[in-house]
Amino acid sequence: MKTIVVEKSAMNVIGLMLHTSFKDGRNKTEIPPFFHKVLDEKRLDNVPDRINENQLCLFRMQRNNPDFDYLMGVEVSELKNMPEEMTGVTLKSSKYVSAKIVKRGPEDVGKAFEYIYKSWMPKSIYIPTGAPAFIYYDSEFFSVFNSRDYAGNPMATVYVPIKPLLIKKILRFFKLLK
Repeated sequence: MKTIVVEKSAMNVIGLMLHTSFKDGRNKTEIPPFFHKVLDEKRLDNVPDRINENQLCLFRMQRNNPDFDYLMGVEVSELKNMPEEMTGVTLKSSKYVSAKIVKRGPEDVGKAFEYIYKSWMPKSIYIPTGAPAFIYYDSEFFSVFNSRDYAGNPMATVYVPIKPLLIKKILRFFKLLK
């Protein structure tokens, strides 16, 4: 899997929240129907102050806790005009490790996160910041998905916020870490 480190500006996101859990695989049975219901019902189409046609799904998690929040939302210029049933989140500017994936279902997302956290991160000088990770759906996803569904292999991008760990930088400098 190809990954790149990118710098992203702060983003305001408004969307619909699902509280779910990794416990008993709830996330695998709850997220897909939630995702498709929001898309099918066009629940995000009329969010005020929307700045583009893209969508993103945020994962707000806490260390050692299987429960998490999944927010399906859109980028907005400000959070002031948020509809009552929706939630707003500001993502601070940050470095991210990103991976472009063929997104046919939750397994593809899971594989990307597993690769980033278990293969890429230990070999890098970075650690997760603890801020929400997200999947970004732009025209590379929707142009394919809207015409051929998942059979067309739509592309999405996974982003995990990262920061350098000083000791890893030092070890790499002295060639003690590859």
